Amino acid sequence: MNSKLKKRLIWFAGVLVLLIALLFGVNYKLKNELKAGLQNLSDTIKVDYKDVSLNILTGFVNIKESTVTVYGKTTDSINLKVDFQDLSVSGVSYWSYLVNNKIAVDDIVLSKPQVTYFHNDLVEKSSYNNSFKSNLKQDVEIGSIQVKDGELRMYKASNDSLLLKTEAIQCHIKNLLVVKDASEPKLTYDGFDVKTGALFYAMSAYENLRLKTLTFNPEAAKFRGITLNTKYTKEALSANTNVERDHYRLSIDSLDIAQPKFGFERDTLFHFKSPLATIYHADFDVFRNKLLLDDMSYKPLYSKALRDLKFKLGIDVFKIRNSSINYIEKVKPDSKGGDLAFSELDATIKNIGNTYNDKTAMDIEAVFMKSTPLKVKWDFAVNNQNDAFVFKSEIGKLQAEDLNQFIEPNLNVRFEGEFNTMYFTIDGTESTSQTDLKVSYKNFDVIVLKDNGKEKNKLLSAVLNVFISKHSRDGNDIFRYGKSEPVERDKTKSVFNFVWLSLRAALLEALTANGEKQE
Repeated sequence: MNSKLKKRLIWFAGVLVLLIALLFGVNYKLKNELKAGLQNLSDTIKVDYKDVSLNILTGFVNIKESTVTVYGKTTDSINLKVDFQDLSVSGVSYWSYLVNNKIAVDDIVLSKPQVTYFHNDLVEKSSYNNSFKSNLKQDVEIGSIQVKDGELRMYKASNDSLLLKTEAIQCHIKNLLVVKDASEPKLTYDGFDVKTGALFYAMSAYENLRLKTLTFNPEAAKFRGITLNTKYTKEALSANTNVERDHYRLSIDSLDIAQPKFGFERDTLFHFKSPLATIYHADFDVFRNKLLLDDMSYKPLYSKALRDLKFKLGIDVFKIRNSSINYIEKVKPDSKGGDLAFSELDATIKNIGNTYNDKTAMDIEAVFMKSTPLKVKWDFAVNNQNDAFVFKSEIGKLQAEDLNQFIEPNLNVRFEGEFNTMYFTIDGTESTSQTDLKVSYKNFDVIVLKDNGKEKNKLLSAVLNVFISKHSRDGNDIFRYGKSEPVERDKTKSVFNFVWLSLRAALLEALTANGEKQE
């Protein structure tokens, strides 16, 4: 080897060693700066970890077995704690940071994070938003974010009671872009996919929500094994409330929401939209103890409740399939209560929300009590300030005795006979209603019971039936007709109480008046 070539090789080797040493030196310096940065993020944030590794050539950062703890600004209490097995960041672009003032990353993978959050009702949501805005100094672009086998727990800070728990969280977000803006950061993404195992949510001090699995992506949100139950027994609920409160037991096989779209408008206004949502096989049991004091709070009609939502909601079509409702009302201490049952319930509801100019329209079919077909058409305009609505129903053949399991224990009255068909239409507003009804029946009697609820009060029964026509047929017309006087709504009662009072007024008119059709 000649001396010239030898000198070049020595020079090249020296430069290579220098570059490697420089690389190791820079890598070592950045690693120490990263460690120092983790230790000095904030006075209220503490980071502990087992190991940190970094490679500036590949743009790779890895933090193993770390715990991030966020404390309150004025107290030593923990607001947030995140434990994770592994955090990997790859494809960090120095060029984007230095030239374009943008934080650009190819992939972020977070393995087995366990997030514990202590919710404080006194901390306003806006404070978190403002903190996020003030800390965002550059645009952020991330090709992929993955969360593997995560777990989330949320507790109420005041008493450490569990508010939310989610297991086996799998999450993948593609092409996340956060653009810094003077007024508000703009966030976009190309797609996401979220899956969870069992979920628990304390909806209130009385009811808990659970589900078995959840999958959520831009095409569909699918909830499986949903239950909403009162956490107390019926007896314990009555003992823990001063006024009447319904005892719930709801189970839903599945809820599917197609193409869910959601986000925030004007900083805080949340919106949710979907062209179709479907509930399959919901069984809903409701028990009401009327022995307790009435809840005298104002009960809005559905139109007002939707109009006054604190967020924008728009579901084009909502379907309920193969479901049931069982309602029990107890008015006597020595009675289990009266029972109303709806089975084989199918419903299609259009335009649920506060984003439509068209009316919300319900089309419902069910079997009432044992075998009576029931059809309901109900519509209202959410934007109508008078909350005007039209409720139309058709009830098929009904044995009067089928009503006795509800009427007898609650009203001390027994019916005999048969309703062939009943049609009625309720035109109502927020305050009043008027009902038109026609009914076909035969062999109808009302039996008033004595106080013991078993023996017939012959005198009162005889007097009452003097005013009630035993059959509906009058000449060639098989129907009797009723048109109620305006019925005043008790605004401390539910929507269905208003429907019942309206129907009762017209039915009594048909049974006790001349029952002729009014032209």
